Amino acid sequence: MTGIVIVGTGIAGISAAERLRAEGYDGTITVLGDEPHLPYRRTVLSKDLFHADLREHRITLRPSSFWVDKGIDVITGVTVCDADADERVIRCDDGTTLGWDALILATGAVPVRPGWLHDSVPTLRTRADAEQIRLLLRGSDAVTIIGAGLIGLELAASAAAAGLDVTVCEYADRVMARALPPVISDHLAALHRAHGVSLRTGVRVVTADPDTVALRDGTHIPGPVVAAIGVQPDAGLARRLGADLGQTGIVVDDFLRSSVPGVYAAGDVAAIRHALTGEPSRAEHWLSATDQGKAVADSVLSDLTGVAARPYIEVPLAWTVQYGSNFQIVGRPGDGHDVVVDGSVSEGDATVVVRDGPRAVGAVAIGRPAAGRAFRADLATSLREAGRTPVTA
Repeated sequence: MTGIVIVGTGIAGISAAERLRAEGYDGTITVLGDEPHLPYRRTVLSKDLFHADLREHRITLRPSSFWVDKGIDVITGVTVCDADADERVIRCDDGTTLGWDALILATGAVPVRPGWLHDSVPTLRTRADAEQIRLLLRGSDAVTIIGAGLIGLELAASAAAAGLDVTVCEYADRVMARALPPVISDHLAALHRAHGVSLRTGVRVVTADPDTVALRDGTHIPGPVVAAIGVQPDAGLARRLGADLGQTGIVVDDFLRSSVPGVYAAGDVAAIRHALTGEPSRAEHWLSATDQGKAVADSVLSDLTGVAARPYIEVPLAWTVQYGSNFQIVGRPGDGHDVVVDGSVSEGDATVVVRDGPRAVGAVAIGRPAAGRAFRADLATSLREAGRTPVTA
């Protein structure tokens, strides 16, 4: 039996499956996931860890009956252990063997674990991780978080709101340094400090175990310790299939095709051409993964039917709410140098547009979610109107 096989039950894989059915594909769709749960909303894991309702009926994206009604076979708790691109077959650890006409890799990413990080220090990626961290911290009055990226800061805000003494250790000299311009980093840092968080930027961790973080300067900070250092693409299956892998993930063209015929990629594992630089890059955000899932489904249908698809242009959008302040992060505002502020950043009501020379590369809207979404739409339109030539595999 052949059809379309999707590896990964995150939002990219699920969006692809739903789009395929919505667009009239009537063949077999099988979605494989290594977690034991039905597909669920991952965003709640970090954005409100202490108060999020993680019960099955609250966090699950769709009830099991939905998948049955749509004729989508969602198989959980299995791992793909072998794959053959020539035979177009994958094999799972439970003995399942599946043939495919098209294979979508939506395997996501896994937390970075450098050598100095003890294996038992928790990281946050899955529902099981969230449950473990919440159980750990409910019995404590403090937490030390390694990493001041988006996940680390969301965890810090959640823990501080729950009354814990929070320390954040960050190697860079400011928070979210790669993603944000300094004016927004400074505002976020001030916001956290105003709520009692101890931010230690520009520090190097030499060892970290569940109870202590040791810094290069000899300081020892007590735990419990949680690591939020970042993620790397889960590209093992793509490697076995022989797909081209860049430094950032599975290299795909503007139609989300990998270098292997019939194999596609979407979500955190996919390295999509940067809309401005043209270099392969990843956008590790829920909304980007959702859009990529829909786009990869369109590309698969195009290749199966011969109907032309529109090339995908990546304009990332991430959002976070910390201490009641809403941030919409659009494009790649950390890549530019010229910053234009409309409104007041310090008062939490501003749109900050970042340019690199004549080109807008991103924006951050604080307290103005509609402005963030509008900027994303405008940037995508301007890129399409610029007539960027699609890259094909």
